[in-house]
Amino acid sequence: MKQPVVSEYQAGLACPLCRAEKSHKLVATVWKAPEASVYQCASCRIVYLHPIMTPEEERLFYEADFTRYMAGRGQEGQRNAEDNFAKNRGEAERRHDQLRPWLRKESRVLEIGSATGFLLEALRREGASVTGVEPGPEYRAYACERGLQTYASMAEVSLETFDLILAYYVLEHLRDPVGYLKDLRRRLAPGGAVALEVPNVEDALAWFYQLAAFDRFYWQKAHYFYYSRMTLRAVLERAGFARVSIFPVQRYDFSNHLHWLLKGEPGGKGKYSDIFDEKLDREYSECLKRHWLCDTLFAIAHAD
Repeated sequence: MKQPVVSEYQAGLACPLCRAEKSHKLVATVWKAPEASVYQCASCRIVYLHPIMTPEEERLFYEADFTRYMAGRGQEGQRNAEDNFAKNRGEAERRHDQLRPWLRKESRVLEIGSATGFLLEALRREGASVTGVEPGPEYRAYACERGLQTYASMAEVSLETFDLILAYYVLEHLRDPVGYLKDLRRRLAPGGAVALEVPNVEDALAWFYQLAAFDRFYWQKAHYFYYSRMTLRAVLERAGFARVSIFPVQRYDFSNHLHWLLKGEPGGKGKYSDIFDEKLDREYSECLKRHWLCDTLFAIAHAD
């Protein structure tokens, strides 16, 4: 299988995950961070960014700049909290359906990076007791106005335990994913689980098609780590999770990929659906998932 072109070994650069001092430098451009490069550890195979933001730069970025930053990546329609909540109703349904096998009546659910609370509200309607953590003040205030208990950080959450802890598109942003997952594991009630999604580093557009335009879009300063199914499992097991299941997910359709290949830009979802029908789209998605060239990985990890 193809993979991104790599340059010579970079000796002496310690992998932030396993500390091995030998990595490949991938030939990649990091969006909004020309000073950074992408590496793959020659030992544990994790793909990571170096250098990353300082803790203070990171704090200011998520408190003040993140929404504007994402708008620059093609999400202009979600610049305010109300729009974010409305436009993510479909995503809330997708995630809710995905989580059904692990939800119980009156489950205690904590979501990290809960945004405006679109998923938490869907879960609350089904009887779950929900809590959110959202560093963005505008999104957090909007969720609180809807009656969704939402905090700025984990430090503000009481020491209660939860049946299900959710982290959608969070792990790739963390400078210490193993330490953070260990903290989440300690917050689980007996029989509880962590459910998370991350972008798949072996996404077909980057790993198989090796599309230069997508390459410039995909690698970004907000993502410190990029996971494959192998490295995602390894990180969860390093954090002490005893049972880990990983599933392939394809969120973007054939039209989106065709648009990238033709135009070299985002925004193609559904664009050619009048020509390429749902059957073709489903078969394309299933093919990518079978080969783990999907855009997303979903994991369920149990502490016991």
